[in-house]
Amino acid sequence: MNKRVVALVIGVSVLLGLATGYFLQGDPIGKIGTRQQKPAVNTGSVEVKIDAETPVILEKEFLRSHKVIISEFENRLDIIGSTLDEIRARYSTENGFFINFTNGTLVIRQAIDDWTPEDKQKCRLKEYQGMVAIYIGPDAEHDILMKVTAIRFDSLPVSIKEAIRNGEYEFQNEAEVNDALENLDEYF
Repeated sequence: MNKRVVALVIGVSVLLGLATGYFLQGDPIGKIGTRQQKPAVNTGSVEVKIDAETPVILEKEFLRSHKVIISEFENRLDIIGSTLDEIRARYSTENGFFINFTNGTLVIRQAIDDWTPEDKQKCRLKEYQGMVAIYIGPDAEHDILMKVTAIRFDSLPVSIKEAIRNGEYEFQNEAEVNDALENLDEYF
């Protein structure tokens, strides 16, 4: 019996030792030993100030043309030394601006409810009161009469009349339309 009691005491001691070790390892109460503190993640934002070395890009999004023109920001000197919050206050979303700072570059995006300057310079030939006329504007729906030529629309060949009616005589600027008119001057 002596051997049984000794074996039982040893078995209980081993089980109590294992349970105590398991308990101390987890230390659910946090009162035993020193706990290792895990590093904290910094969730606060760093205040960014724009300096003379910061690249500043302006993206003008022309909503009617569905085009974006990218250039350097013209008013760069006005924002040097400013924080992002100060820049966002000056160039607010209510005024069509969106400010983004990524990879050390400040991007100012401006939404403009208009046509690009290039689109506004487009020219096309149309008929106006029996004469060939030059219209200027972004497209045939939003153009205005610029001038009426001395070319009678009826004097043009049928293929040219149809091309003009179908909007095929459209040009990037006034110089290009004048070049095209030189080819039509034989129909005066």
